[in-house]
Amino acid sequence: MLTERLTELDTVILSINLLIFLCSRWIVKGFNTSSDENSSGTKLWALRAINLILFGLYFIAIFETQLTRQISLTGLTLLLAFILVHFYQMFLLYKFGRVKEIEGDKYKVETYQSEVFGLLGIFLAIIISILVTINIWDMTSWLQATSVLGALLLLTYSTKDVWAPDNINGLMLLYNGDVEPGSVVKIDELNLLGIAIQTTLTQTVFRDLRGRYRIILPNSKIRNAKIEVLTKGPVSGLREFVDFKIGYGYKSEQIEKFLMSAWESACEQELAINLDKPASVKLVEAGDHAVTWRLSYSVKNVYRLIESKCAINKATYDLSLIEKIGLNTPYTHEVDMTQNEVKEIM
Repeated sequence: MLTERLTELDTVILSINLLIFLCSRWIVKGFNTSSDENSSGTKLWALRAINLILFGLYFIAIFETQLTRQISLTGLTLLLAFILVHFYQMFLLYKFGRVKEIEGDKYKVETYQSEVFGLLGIFLAIIISILVTINIWDMTSWLQATSVLGALLLLTYSTKDVWAPDNINGLMLLYNGDVEPGSVVKIDELNLLGIAIQTTLTQTVFRDLRGRYRIILPNSKIRNAKIEVLTKGPVSGLREFVDFKIGYGYKSEQIEKFLMSAWESACEQELAINLDKPASVKLVEAGDHAVTWRLSYSVKNVYRLIESKCAINKATYDLSLIEKIGLNTPYTHEVDMTQNEVKEIM
């Protein structure tokens, strides 16, 4: 009879497997951080498949060999450790995390405290899993062998260059709070202009301001680069500028009036431009073919940095057609091939 073969431990193990199977949908819902239904369905069926395999191996072990029992118990131990660590990290995020609103969307983001306690929980889960696995396979003598412990320490030390840099830099980013979720940052070395969405121990997720797609970068790369935090600017807004190359032949007052009118028109089109902080026009370079004029303005909503610049360019272009002031860099000379000489055509 099956009931005669089942021990109390077997009943507990099979009950845990059954509980995981019945709660698999709830577990996957807790794991899933996106709204992708296809991804949730794949994870649900993967969890159920693993659960059924472990359940089958253990059920077979009741009638057959000890090996299948050990394999099933090892898999169940690792699966339970993974699930419990995840929900422990969810609890830490609920307890120590912060809610940040980024472009109308609310995110629950990690903090220095949640990541530190989470890291300690991962180490504890790994140690417990190793001890349980050793007992399952009746290899308790390994704990007394210094060579095995030395090998584990050597393995940890030899792989430190893989896991240590990103984890340490992730903790430093969270502790300093400069690149926190919601920060608009510019990193020229990585060709990045985006919003920080999430920082974990291993990576930081950004949303590109230009294409609105997600960018994932290792924390070590971010810490080693020059970071411009645009959201840490003055209360009046971030100071930005656009350069225009305009040909010679116009008075300074004419160009200044022209660009200021374009700025006023852009303010009407884009509310992110700070109308209360006046723009300024400066001559930055008198080049061989054109004069470079700089229109500086303030942006009070840095999340619309790109839209503000586009509004300035559009308003300037539309006004240039009315004022007949060309924004293209003009040619100031041409080569007459028949006479083999250069003619100026200012």
